[in-house]
Amino acid sequence: MKKFAHALAFALAASSAAAGPSDSAYKLNLEQPGAFRLAAAAAIAKAAPAEPKKFSGKPFARQIQKASDDAGVDPALVHALVFVESRYDPAARSPKGALGLMQLMPATASRYGEANPLRSPEANLRAGTRYLKDLLQMFDQRLELALAAYNAGENAVLRYGSRIPPYSETRAYVPAVLAKYREWREPLRPATPPGRVRVQYLPGTLRAPD
Repeated sequence: MKKFAHALAFALAASSAAAGPSDSAYKLNLEQPGAFRLAAAAAIAKAAPAEPKKFSGKPFARQIQKASDDAGVDPALVHALVFVESRYDPAARSPKGALGLMQLMPATASRYGEANPLRSPEANLRAGTRYLKDLLQMFDQRLELALAAYNAGENAVLRYGSRIPPYSETRAYVPAVLAKYREWREPLRPATPPGRVRVQYLPGTLRAPD
């Protein structure tokens, strides 16, 4: 009975997220901490099994799948992060010095044994996915906090009491990655019927009125 109740709660939580394709329309509700807490890795694998061919048309699909499998993170999440960070450009450089597909700072890459984040896409993905995995563990699988820490640094999230820091870049970055993650993690759904102006996509995430 407990197993059935748990499965039912999971299904209801998933069904409450109606689909929406627009990244720019997302607003993050910062008043609901933990709204994006991920399940354990085994539960994620059961709920949304990785299908490499789903991403076969995207750049670096094989390398991202390998790095994701090795780190134990959802490849759809890594694709979403890479898309927002670098638009799949392995030579991307930010004004702040972040490098490569996953826009790693050299000091962060060094923590994971990669002295040069631009050495290869594989090296960049290997360090970046391990860092993302560690952030998810650090913040108790709360995806919004792990993403905020990826963008602003884990110390910034801790300094603000395990909340998303009040940086405009970070507060735009988190819902942008979440939007892409949801788009690529779940199958396409029918378009929203006309007349509905406020739709809940994820717990804590709302589409702005049209």
